[in-house]
Amino acid sequence: MAVAIVNRQSRHRLDRSSVRSLVSAILEDHGRADAEVTVVAATDAFVHRLNLAYRGVDAATDVLSFGGPPRVRGRKAVVLPEPVLGDVVVSTDRAAAQARDRGVPFRSEMLALVAHGVLHLLDYDHEKAADRRRMALLERRYLRSGSGGSR
Repeated sequence: MAVAIVNRQSRHRLDRSSVRSLVSAILEDHGRADAEVTVVAATDAFVHRLNLAYRGVDAATDVLSFGGPPRVRGRKAVVLPEPVLGDVVVSTDRAAAQARDRGVPFRSEMLALVAHGVLHLLDYDHEKAADRRRMALLERRYLRSGSGGSR
């Protein structure tokens, strides 16, 4: 498994070791220890540009997930050996603001957003109430497990 961490901001300290441990634990738990994930820590401005370009939303957001290359060859879906799961882009500015609002450390909020993004890469969503509860439960479990701290 490969967890790449790219820091595109300089305002907030990024705990790379905790991010790597958290992502690795989530991937292992989902049978995707072979997967490659890139986590990008970025500014609001950077995330805003991505959100506009890829989602058509003209605003910053706290976390974006971009799935890896499609597993299709020609017109048929096949299993390709490509282990890239995707990228998670977190706004450290949003993470800091949300941490202040919630009264939690920046590190905890950052890890919560990383967990949320990785779960999206693993096809979890929160469109329906039951899905929202399942995703929130998993996020809390990973953060409490020692893989990322507590929120």
